[in-house]
Amino acid sequence: MNATPRPRSPSSFLLLATLAALAASASLRAQDEHTPAAGKPSTPKKLTEWPALDKTVRRRVRALVKDFRKKPELHGAAADKLVAIGAGAVPVLIPMVNDRPDGINDQLFGVIDRLTGPPHAALLAREIRRPSVALRRHLMRRFATFHDPELAPVLTKALKDKDPEIAYYAALALLGIGNLDGLDRVLDTARQRWSESRDLIAAVLPAARSRTTGNAVLERIALAKPTEQMAGLRLLRYLMVKDQRVMLRHYLESSDFAVKREAINCARVVHGEKPLEKLSSFQAINMAKEWLGKL
Repeated sequence: MNATPRPRSPSSFLLLATLAALAASASLRAQDEHTPAAGKPSTPKKLTEWPALDKTVRRRVRALVKDFRKKPELHGAAADKLVAIGAGAVPVLIPMVNDRPDGINDQLFGVIDRLTGPPHAALLAREIRRPSVALRRHLMRRFATFHDPELAPVLTKALKDKDPEIAYYAALALLGIGNLDGLDRVLDTARQRWSESRDLIAAVLPAARSRTTGNAVLERIALAKPTEQMAGLRLLRYLMVKDQRVMLRHYLESSDFAVKREAINCARVVHGEKPLEKLSSFQAINMAKEWLGKL
């Protein structure tokens, strides 16, 4: 006698439906548009040159930087005076960044960050070839917050940087503008170093929230290991759109606690609630049931 086939669970049917839905939506990606941020301001005009400073002011910049090597109580006043000079001080400050452990990078970066923003992206990108790893790390991290598609060539090249931090920030910056070239690296970071990376990920990725980016992650994790599904769900908090939320049902029913927890947090963030990084198994079971009733 033939063995009676074991019926598939509702979760299995849902996973198959998920994969089918993802495949069907692939043909629509060319028409996909990012969800616009509410009240998003117009793109500021970009600068092509730093403001010029005469020799006297440049000497003053260098003199003020010396205060960063003195007592800490002098640092704040020196920083304020440098900021008052304006963005023209930045090309004087940047060469002072170095990789020595006894350096003053934190103070220099604090001033540079106060003096620059998205309008200075192209100017800062010129500095990415400098030998200082600390400088290149800091600039690449800032580029991730600029959400500037024109930086894509610089970011793509940085994916191959020998320094893993620089390559990661480049990958995150690319994903933040909807470019998927660095997705696997960001997934790895979300899996291995979530506690230290989650704040920046939460700040960068919502600008790229769309059906395309959501589907890309869903496809990566549909048949993946639980640890990879966990990482993907962490990114999906900020990348999937509301009408993709039904895809979370399969993960809410997962027998793996970490996957269930991340599916709960993904559902919470997509619906405008704060994530709960610390959940007991008992809490997760009850919350998963609640979300299954909502999705």
